[in-house]
Amino acid sequence: MIFWVGQAVSVVGTGMAPVAFAALVLPHYGVTGLGLVMATVSLVYGLALMGGGVIADRYSRTAVMATADVLRCGGALANLALLGRVPLWTVCVLGAMTGLGDALFQPAYRAAFAQLLGPDLLRRANALQGTVNRGGLMLGAALAGVLVATVGARVAFAVDAATFVVSIATLLAIRLPRVDRTEEVAAGLRGAVRDAAEGLRAVWRVPWAAVVMAQGTLQVVAGFAPIFVLLPAVATQRYGAGAFGLLSALMGLGSILGGLIAFRLRPRREGVTAMHAVALFGLVCLCLALPVPLWVFGVAQVLAWAGIAIFAALWFASLQRHFPEAVQGRVFALEALVTFALEPVGLALTPVLAGVVGLTVVGVAAAVVIVTSSYGVLAVRGVPTLGTPAPAPTRREQVEQAPAAV
Repeated sequence: MIFWVGQAVSVVGTGMAPVAFAALVLPHYGVTGLGLVMATVSLVYGLALMGGGVIADRYSRTAVMATADVLRCGGALANLALLGRVPLWTVCVLGAMTGLGDALFQPAYRAAFAQLLGPDLLRRANALQGTVNRGGLMLGAALAGVLVATVGARVAFAVDAATFVVSIATLLAIRLPRVDRTEEVAAGLRGAVRDAAEGLRAVWRVPWAAVVMAQGTLQVVAGFAPIFVLLPAVATQRYGAGAFGLLSALMGLGSILGGLIAFRLRPRREGVTAMHAVALFGLVCLCLALPVPLWVFGVAQVLAWAGIAIFAALWFASLQRHFPEAVQGRVFALEALVTFALEPVGLALTPVLAGVVGLTVVGVAAAVVIVTSSYGVLAVRGVPTLGTPAPAPTRREQVEQAPAAV
């Protein structure tokens, strides 16, 4: 319980940070400066992510998470004191600190679940945490908006830093032990590279996991990127100034509903259910392409993001159940790296493609990619069950499969 409370408080601060950051950066450094800092955060996160996975598998995961929170808390306090008063390169250094903290935190966070809970509770825990995270992000963004409008963005950063202090205190109280490893752990850079390579081999030896990770790469580049880039402009031009805010709020609502549904789900074949769920995102892509009424687009948003939440709960739980605890930090680092490595390419190419072939073609193509890749991976052995043992056939299936009497 202490773990969940600490992370719930921390995620509120995470939701506050982007709002407070934009409020301080834009007036002093402009849109170009904001983009450069965001790119720095993303670049450092990507470069350090596999190292974060290696560290998570070598040390206590709660200690690694606490160290990451110290970095992120320091970044929040530095932003409070320095934004608008130092040159842009210094702000980029602060962004690099945040990216490094995120890269340390995320693999250890996902890998800690298997140490805290039994295999039968992992799906429900991921579903519940996903719901809490989405709700916390929404609450944090709203709270930051109020603070920025009333007492200023620097106060919002102070609150953000305080949430990290709460998280650090709870993590130090838990003190998960370091995971025992059967193989020898070599020191230095060569040992870290060897550990990272072993994490890659561990995933490669599990075809269903490797295929679903590759599917994520394709879907993020060709399916999700068009939505992230084009939705703000399309919503505003098609429906009016407040439409994008409404559709964004419905995205959060869908994520929360999906988490609640995943908490109660008892799927017989988890992979099939997960792929049905993620295929729903194709509805949003079609709504982007076609001039549907706003209420139709809103319903599609709720269904699509509910599906993503259901997929995430089933997918993360399957990795936590299947892979040994000693390698899970590297597995989750690789999962995040593979899934989002090419996202900048998709974000950069989407406006160009929309200008050349048109919005309709981009939206329909994105929908086709989402649906075909969701169901195509089911042909790979292990994907329909996400690595869990095949369920025993029901009585009806036994009768249907029995040979006919002669």
